[in-house]
Amino acid sequence: MKLIVLASGSTGNGYLLTSESETLVIEAGVKLSRIKKALHFNMSTITGCIISHSHLDHSKYLYEYMEAGITIIANQDVLKSHSIPLDDWRVKVIQEEHGFKMGNFKILPVSVCHDVPCHAFLLDHPGTGKILFMTDTFMSEHTFPGLNHIIIEANFADDILEENIRNGSVHPSMRPRLMQTHMEISTTINVLKANDLTNVINIVLSHLSSGNSDEERFIREVREATGKLVFAAKKGMELDFSINPY
Repeated sequence: MKLIVLASGSTGNGYLLTSESETLVIEAGVKLSRIKKALHFNMSTITGCIISHSHLDHSKYLYEYMEAGITIIANQDVLKSHSIPLDDWRVKVIQEEHGFKMGNFKILPVSVCHDVPCHAFLLDHPGTGKILFMTDTFMSEHTFPGLNHIIIEANFADDILEENIRNGSVHPSMRPRLMQTHMEISTTINVLKANDLTNVINIVLSHLSSGNSDEERFIREVREATGKLVFAAKKGMELDFSINPY
């Protein structure tokens, strides 16, 4: 099993967890053609798509995916924002503390704090072990035992944001919004350290701000804090997400 990053950031988000036999699409923020190309046009492996929340960089192409026969797991706000009936046979509506199964993927949505209803996902697959996917939130009230891989937002650094506000490249009104909607790097590190990382193989930092982050610094700080392999998600990246990669 491998992770393919199609896009990560405010212009669009899309990830594939894929093997020769099955693929789970994470987020619907990129065109279907990008998924087809990444899968060498073998769409038959796709078991479904999970969507964290309604903002367009995560859900814009939801209907295009549905039209292609991809089953969607999303919360009511996502579906309502795209005028999709909750009883559409192509969707599975998130209910708190209710899990799903798509192929061999077990999927548990977990509510997180954002400015619209938003969910992280705890994924479990025989080939990968347990994967945490968490984006677009400023905190986590939960810990997750037995993780093997983590994909987590590291959107901005407070000191970089403050400097950008001082030099006029960022409007001061952005600070309270970011602090209440996205994860600052020190919070990312605290969330990671709150979990048992004993069996974690990969940590992937996602949704880095184009102007308020520092990729090399974030990777270094998270690596020093966790002692794990750390990557920043970027278009075209492929990582081994097997449970036994070596």
